Formats: sequence, structure tokens, C-alpha cells
Amino acid sequence: MPIQILIVEDDKLTRNSLCRIIQKLDYEVMTASDGLEAWNILREKPVDIVITDWMMPGMDGLELCKRIRSADLRNYVYVIILTAQGGKKELIEAIDAGADDFAVKPSTQLELSARIKAGKRILKLQSDLKEQNEKLSKSNRKLNHAYSVIKKDLEAGAKIQSSLLPQKASIIAGISFDWIFLPSEFVAGDVFNYFRLDENHVGFYVLDVAGHGIPAAMLSVTLSKALSPANTQECLLKQFMPVPEPPYYKIINPATAIKMLNERFQADPETMQYFTIVYGIIDIQNGETVITQAGHPCPILLQKGTSANLIGKGGFPVGMLPNIDYEEQEIVLNRGDRLFAFSDGITECINSKQQEFSPERLMDLVEEGRNFPLRKLLELIEHRLHQWKGDNTFEDDVTLLAIEIT
Repeated sequence: MPIQILIVEDDKLTRNSLCRIIQKLDYEVMTASDGLEAWNILREKPVDIVITDWMMPGMDGLELCKRIRSADLRNYVYVIILTAQGGKKELIEAIDAGADDFAVKPSTQLELSARIKAGKRILKLQSDLKEQNEKLSKSNRKLNHAYSVIKKDLEAGAKIQSSLLPQKASIIAGISFDWIFLPSEFVAGDVFNYFRLDENHVGFYVLDVAGHGIPAAMLSVTLSKALSPANTQECLLKQFMPVPEPPYYKIINPATAIKMLNERFQADPETMQYFTIVYGIIDIQNGETVITQAGHPCPILLQKGTSANLIGKGGFPVGMLPNIDYEEQEIVLNRGDRLFAFSDGITECINSKQQEFSPERLMDLVEEGRNFPLRKLLELIEHRLHQWKGDNTFEDDVTLLAIEIT
């Protein structure tokens, strides 16, 4: 579409002269005899460039320029003000009113042509910028829609993942279980559980999939199913046997179970999505407890009459290398003893001074609340973690499973 130029000049001879000059330059021309007439044209018709005299009866060129700049017109209008006064004061006043260019009358065809070409370049830049902004706005709308869909999917995934976790603190055969679980995102890479393996044994685990977000959460869901005693077909914690009389299974010891996990869940070389885990079995009758770690933080043991201490040696993460053997740690849990299995999201939580929370601080808290009910102790730990972090967001999932012999 050709450039539309509006000439605003109260002197008829000057107006006609400007009109002829600009028509020779092959532009579409409209004319107005004063600012008010020009304003009415601007509101009704598309105009690209306004060339206006300064001094006119009624609405002068400066007032017209100010009105253009304050109005919500359909496009940017480039304004050139013509005046017989060419001083610095007039130039500053014109620019301050919103003029794009300033020329002293009389103007030659060559000068007007150059100023109009400069205006066209500015208008082209404005048009390109508007087009880019529209494209960006369209892209942003698409991204916002996609984010909304993803957010809903993540929230649905979080509900599914949450349904696989214990729903409330409970007691199994005189063993109390409670926990802290604060995922860093909608879905978490941490997962934990506890369950009765048979009439004499209770199992528990805490695992932490490397990474965050959907890939980590998907693997954690798969693992929680593989570690569920209710899953008789794929469970790695029991070996079911086709025998005519009960029991129809045998419980797999922790070291063997973790070794089987390692063989089944070898990481893809491209993603290297490994995980760490601590898995234990408690004998209900005598409190004998067998624990195996695979690259997971050492649990904290708090027994009557002794200080809190870390147990275990760490072991090797699951999925990084095949044919790994794992060790077992044996302890005896008596009445009043407590055991805490947790993820590194707690001990490696960073504060504003770039300091880690550390296992030592966690042990100090366990000692501080040794006479608290289990739930009150966990509330204390969670409160101190939030104080340490300084806000309610965590870079990594925060998980702690607390076990007490009652």
C-alpha cells in the first residue's frame, strides 16, 4: 500500500505548492487547512506521514502533534513540523511535543524527499517491530496454552504419584512410621514406602532418582511398583514359588533385592538415569534389622542412652554399573529406638550463604527432639529446614522416613 501523506497548512498557496511537490514524488496526498480538520481526517482515514505548519489558526501544529501522540491511532504517524523559525528553542519545543522531524520553510523538493524517505525508514522499522511483536504475542499465547496443558498433566501426574505413597502415619505391629515429603516440583524423583512383608517382617525404603521433573518421576513410579509386595508378578522383594503349601514365597534379603534392582534398571548411556536407595527389613519378633544402601545417605540411628549416629557405608548407586554386589548392615531396634532414612535433599539443602544443612545438623535436631513425639520432631525438622532455606521452595526433593519401635 502506498504511503499516505497529509499536508496541514492554512496558507492555500503554500498548501497547493507542497501538494504538487509531494505528488511529483509519487506519494498519495491529502490536505487540511488547519489542525482540527487534520485531526478529523486522522481519526477517519489511515495516514502514515503528517507534514504540518506550526503556526495556524485554531489548532496549531504543536497541538495537533500532541493530540496525535496521545491518541490510540491504528498505526504510528510520522510527524514533520514546518516553521519559518529555525532556532534551537523551536526545535526543542517541536521534539518535546512529539514531532519526529523539523524543517525550516521554504522547503525544497530535494529536502522534502529526503525527510519523507527518512520517515519511511522509521515507519518500516515500526511496521517490522509491530509484526515481530504480533508473532511473539502469538507464540506466547501458544506457549501459555502449552504450559497450561503441561501444568494440568503434571498436577494429574503428581496425584497419581501421591497415591502410590503412604497416605498417613501408621503403626505396623508396634512399629510407628511417619515422614516428611516436600517435592521440589509438581512431580518428584524421591519415593518411599513401608509395608508388611509377612506376619513376622516389615520392609521399608527411601529412594532418590537422579535428576528432576518428569523423567525422574516416571522412573520413581516404575520403581515403586517393582518394590510393592502387592505386585506378585514383578515384585523384587519376594520370590514366589509354585509349591502346594504355604507360604508360597520367600523374602529376598536386602542385598540381593538391590542387586536384582541394579540388573533390571541399568541406566541408558545417553541419560545415565541412576538412583540411590536404602532398603531395610525389620523382624517384628526380635527387632533384628537388616539394611542395604546403594549410594544413599547413611540413615541416622538414635537408641536409648546413646547419641545419634550414622550407620552404613553408602554403597554404589543403582543403574550405573552391572554386576555390583551390595553389603548389609545389621542392627537391633529395641523399644524407644528411632531410625531415620532420608534423601540428600535435606542434608545438601543450601542456605543464602551457600552452606549445606549437613548430616551433622540433622543429627543435632534428632538429638534435640529425642523426647518429642515423632510427629512433633518431624515438624521441628521441617520448620528448621524452611528457616535454613529462607523460603518455601527447595532445589531438590526433601524426604525423610522416621521409624520408631513403640
